[in-house]
Amino acid sequence: MNLKMQIKPVVAVLVREPLFIFVLFSAVLYGIFLVQKPVPENTIIVSEAKLQEFYQYKRQSFGLPSVANKLEVMSTEERNALIEDFIREEVLVREARRMGLDSGDFIIRQRLIQKLEFLADTQADIPQKAAASVSDWYETHKQNYSQPAEISFTHIYFASTSEAKDESKKQAEDVLLALNADPSAASAGLGDRFNYHKSYQRKSQTDIAAHFGEGFALAVFGLLIDEAWQGPLASRHGYHLVRVVNKTDAAIPSLADIREKVLFDLKLSLTEAARQEHADRLRKKYTVIYDQ
Repeated sequence: MNLKMQIKPVVAVLVREPLFIFVLFSAVLYGIFLVQKPVPENTIIVSEAKLQEFYQYKRQSFGLPSVANKLEVMSTEERNALIEDFIREEVLVREARRMGLDSGDFIIRQRLIQKLEFLADTQADIPQKAAASVSDWYETHKQNYSQPAEISFTHIYFASTSEAKDESKKQAEDVLLALNADPSAASAGLGDRFNYHKSYQRKSQTDIAAHFGEGFALAVFGLLIDEAWQGPLASRHGYHLVRVVNKTDAAIPSLADIREKVLFDLKLSLTEAARQEHADRLRKKYTVIYDQ
């Protein structure tokens, strides 16, 4: 009779014994206890998963596959430096917690909120949703992307004071007649030194108003594109002769021209909505009492 044949009857008897079952059950529980026994507080475990997580937040380079690849191609010196950096921060964090420094800290509070919101972001599939709905978003919000009318011009400035206002305007009118009578005449050196620019390229009415005032900005956009000098136009600084080089009307660019901008805005909107939905869902777990 072989050994296997001899063992079977013994096992059959043992499994029917309550004491044996108790011992066996206790041994299993003890094994589970050994496996799940908490790691001592002064023990730091350095694992690949912990290194990957540490590297992500340290370098702000998210995406586990790419992070894993970066760790794989690290030199021994770089990896050892990363491990030492991880251990150093882990020691400092644990000591800070042991001393209770994380209690009531507003910065830590905000960081915890950010981490939870980041978790909500990753679960919301924002990039996929944005790519799928970018056209509808653009059609609904296209007015937000309207580009203002723009103008390009050169000007000759004639300084003016309250006492010599009429003289400044008369000087500008005389120069205008001379320039338009001889279009080949050089305009360089005419007029006074202006505090800002002599020429403006593709500027909006708001841009022009910032340098010249609202009245001038409105008036200059009313001029025609012309090689001849026009004016004089009054500004808060004095008078100006203006030669308009180009003008463009206000327009809404096509989606193809501003796709990246639209995608960015859509992702931001979807992210905010996902975070609010996540917060609302979590709030249902809590009872709020207003203590007055």
